[in-house]
Amino acid sequence: MRWGLSLALAGELAEPAAVAEVAVTAEASGWDGVFVWDHLWNRTLEPFADPWVTLAAITTATERVRIGPLVTPLPRRRPQVVAQQATTLDRLSGGRVVLGLGLGHDGYGEYSAFAEPLTDDRARAAALDRGIELLLPSLAGEPVPQAGGRLTTRAGVQRPRVPIWVAGRPGAAAGPRRLVRHDLEGLALVGGDTWTPADVALAVAATGRPPDAVDIVLTGGEFPDPARLAEAGATWCVVERGPGTTLIEAQRLAASRP
Repeated sequence: MRWGLSLALAGELAEPAAVAEVAVTAEASGWDGVFVWDHLWNRTLEPFADPWVTLAAITTATERVRIGPLVTPLPRRRPQVVAQQATTLDRLSGGRVVLGLGLGHDGYGEYSAFAEPLTDDRARAAALDRGIELLLPSLAGEPVPQAGGRLTTRAGVQRPRVPIWVAGRPGAAAGPRRLVRHDLEGLALVGGDTWTPADVALAVAATGRPPDAVDIVLTGGEFPDPARLAEAGATWCVVERGPGTTLIEAQRLAASRP
């Protein structure tokens, strides 16, 4: 089992240098990953910092921890730009990037406030699948059919490409189906309050892969029995801290042993 922190980049944590300091503390304390939210705002309507600039700051301050957005709402971004950002960050970090992807949602107007058309789940799901299809060759530094066979990015350090974790919800089939459809590396489960081995076993079974062939990432919530979660096939427990988290609170958590 590996342990990660996932931080909302709002308030005092909207400062990239401050989040980089938290990541340094987490790395020294034995955490395995430091991840960041990708939002304009959430229910608090407090503005967030840019995740990619923040991740670059984390990268230059650390040496070991895995990093990445958890998760990027790909329908709100241009896939070709995300590929460029992810591979560049992977080279800068020496191959430590994981790219978390999801639908995003419009509950707080991140789409509709800007008159963007993807305001329903079905439309965003179709856009996510189209975006992943473009991302896969881009992340590998290969010709991109949708761009007329052009090379759109230099590859990152990891081979065959930067790994992708796609978001899903406990008991829902959409995330595992998307993982299988695109042959992705992991499933980032979100929305659980208290994670159980049954949640994990159901997710592993839905992917159709052996437990050691896919990352099952439990994001947020509580982890009352990490050993049993690992036995069921979970590979990551990611502790979340949302908007309103102070720098002192984040540092205290990072300084604790995972």
